[in-house]
Amino acid sequence: MMGTMQPIQGAAVAHDGKKTVAMLRRRPNESVAQLLARLDEAIAKAKATGEPVDEINTQSSNETYRVANPALGRTGAGRR
Repeated sequence: MMGTMQPIQGAAVAHDGKKTVAMLRRRPNESVAQLLARLDEAIAKAKATGEPVDEINTQSSNETYRVANPALGRTGAGRR
């Protein structure tokens, strides 16, 4: 999934059907092709390490985001 996950614009999310594998935030001036290339790298890293890559939920964030229903592309948010 690529698009807006309110309030985050320019998010790219990969889900394997069971869990979220990668959640990336588009960088300033980053093209869609560059974002997709980083997403491919993040998926490979997550498969190799068994740990998801998450640029959306950071230590400084008071909110957490996850894919609530990947089939519908809906997201959920909650306070930490």
